[in-house]
Amino acid sequence: MKKCFLLLLCLFSFAIGFSQKLYFPKINYKDSITTAKNMPVLATKVIAAYAEKNRNTYLDNLYMLQFTAQRYKEMQATLNTLGQEISGDSLQNREMGFPFRVYANTALRHPQAKTEFEAAFTIEFGKIYNALSTKGQAIAETYYGRPITDVKSSYDLQLENARANDSITIQDAISLCRIYAAYTSATATSAIGKKILDTYEKEKYTIDENIIITLPNGSTIAGTMVRDKAITEPQPVVMMYNIYAGIDLKLCKRIVSKGYTGFVANTRGKRLSNDPIEPYEHDGDDVYSIIDWVSKQPWCNGKIGMYGGSYLGFSQWSAMKKVHPALKTIVPQVSVGAGIDFPMQNGVFMSYCLRWIHFIADNKLINSADFGDSKKWETIFTQYFKTGSAFRSLDQLEGNPSMLFQRWLDHPDYDAFWQNMTPQKDAFARINIPILSTTGYYDDDQLGAMYYYKQYQKWNKSDNYYLVIGPYDHGGAQIQPSLELGGYTIDEKADISINDLVFEWFDYILKEGKRPEILKDKVNFEVMGKNEWKHVASLDQMHNRSLTFYLAAEGPKNRLTPTAPKKAAAISQTIDFKDRSEANIYTDAHVCGFPLISSPDLKTEKQLLVFESKPIEKPFAISGSLTAALKVSTNKKDMDIVIQLYEKTPDGHYFALANNLQRASYAKDRSKRQLLKPNTIETIRIDQTFITSKQLQKGSQIVVVLGVNKNPNWQINYGTGKDVSDETIADAAVPMEIKWYTNSTITLPILE
Repeated sequence: MKKCFLLLLCLFSFAIGFSQKLYFPKINYKDSITTAKNMPVLATKVIAAYAEKNRNTYLDNLYMLQFTAQRYKEMQATLNTLGQEISGDSLQNREMGFPFRVYANTALRHPQAKTEFEAAFTIEFGKIYNALSTKGQAIAETYYGRPITDVKSSYDLQLENARANDSITIQDAISLCRIYAAYTSATATSAIGKKILDTYEKEKYTIDENIIITLPNGSTIAGTMVRDKAITEPQPVVMMYNIYAGIDLKLCKRIVSKGYTGFVANTRGKRLSNDPIEPYEHDGDDVYSIIDWVSKQPWCNGKIGMYGGSYLGFSQWSAMKKVHPALKTIVPQVSVGAGIDFPMQNGVFMSYCLRWIHFIADNKLINSADFGDSKKWETIFTQYFKTGSAFRSLDQLEGNPSMLFQRWLDHPDYDAFWQNMTPQKDAFARINIPILSTTGYYDDDQLGAMYYYKQYQKWNKSDNYYLVIGPYDHGGAQIQPSLELGGYTIDEKADISINDLVFEWFDYILKEGKRPEILKDKVNFEVMGKNEWKHVASLDQMHNRSLTFYLAAEGPKNRLTPTAPKKAAAISQTIDFKDRSEANIYTDAHVCGFPLISSPDLKTEKQLLVFESKPIEKPFAISGSLTAALKVSTNKKDMDIVIQLYEKTPDGHYFALANNLQRASYAKDRSKRQLLKPNTIETIRIDQTFITSKQLQKGSQIVVVLGVNKNPNWQINYGTGKDVSDETIADAAVPMEIKWYTNSTITLPILE
């Protein structure tokens, strides 16, 4: 979920690992005039010192540094080189860095007054914009019209941090230079650019941003429609059902650039609707009426497709409760599974959900300033953890009580509250339209996306469902993959345009075009490390055998062994929940809970045990999702089990594969909590886990990290059997004693 907002901020994303410090006294930032004078100096220093292994990351940071240093000709050359590196043709990526290109060209004309700057900017804007493809123009347009306050809040925060010291790391300096470049460019050009685009819009588009759809119960939905003025006959409509209100016009224009009429409906309470904002609760009932209204408009030819990611993926599945005849396909991407993987994952509520509630429910658009204040939220989550407060008090600690947060906590089971939001059982059987779904091995909502897939396969006999999954995070599986994830550079063949794939699919379904080339079968997945796509008929065919390990304690190390023990022994562990000396906060740079995907070492929390296999004798892929049957006894009534999977390469590096969390009391049935019997050996089966596909090297070792959760990112389950949201550190008087029995099994799917 969190990556939805980060997509809106992709302009400012970066990835580096350089900790060298530069002397740059804080007096250089003492006021705006001094800062403006000295930021080019800082950027010049960084350019001289900066090194980066990943070529694309280096170039992406370099052109922003050159912009800040006012080395505009060099910046243009770097952008061209970056385009060449990405696609082999710099002309194909002229929209890349569009606002900085236009600003640079304008600055090189040396305008002396504000009127001269605006005139020069207008000329340069037209030159570059009119040379772009329709797709490129749609991308360029997204840079303008965003409130300056959003950029300013991020800039002020980073500037405040810089003013605290007389030195700055290369990493922080690059971050500051990037946000400074974005802020100065936006301040000078955002209004002018929007004014130019408003003129272009009147020439190119028919736009209606003030649509109000009245639902049968009297509630209202706000809608935005855009179509190409040159097209007069009805068209297929591509629709998004969006809670992230405020960028609807841009989304519609992106759809129009692909040859469709664009329509975005906002959920109840957003934008022009005066209803309460209640995420997830009404979408399944509302969307049928929305589609019915759209299908009857003169600009619709009766064919509608839906797409979008995260919450927008969920909203498409909500539409499947009752499929409207005009809805011909859905493309749910990285879909949130309400009650499945958000706001709790396998029964464990996440701290992040409160941050997200404020993001979408504080006003009729989005509260990006609050959401983007990472330090604030890290402080709150740490306070919850360090004080041992009840999870239910998290909103009070933040100082802004949330009715939504409390309502969600009142439904820890996957009960009727959650089930009513999406199709269940027979409703899946009645789905009669083709579906394309995308997700990633490092998608925070992969479990939700795969829940829908598995339910469809269980209940629906038509098998008209295509899946694409690769080494993508939550954002990359929606539009364009990140070339680097936490120190891992993805395979060349994995770098596909997800957005292009989506519209190729719409052409196939809505315009009787050709099926996208990558969809050679129903399940299409990329094998990391092998640079190869595989195409199979079902998830079960992602692998052709399994490898089962048992737990073993051999001397000071724990081992994974393929041999069952002759007699089960116990590996004992004590968890002191009173000990809060270790606070592992997820940052926005974490990838699916991992600080790094590729890391030179393995840093685990104290409550986690590490089990290693012997080196493998020949290469093979782990391809699919692990399952476990854990033989466990504990003195408590519940626990939240962590199972992480890694490859340890022959040179000692660790490659993160899957990060899984499961509340033991929901392992048998997510809709009904079943507590453990203290001091009794029980089998806890874990099968709701993340899919991965990675070719392992000869000599690599398989590493499983096993234990219980104890960090600020999640509820702390003390094991009393009470509602976990109400437990506090007072429930930690007696440590949790666990015995992991060596006849426990962890089974991995293998592809050879």
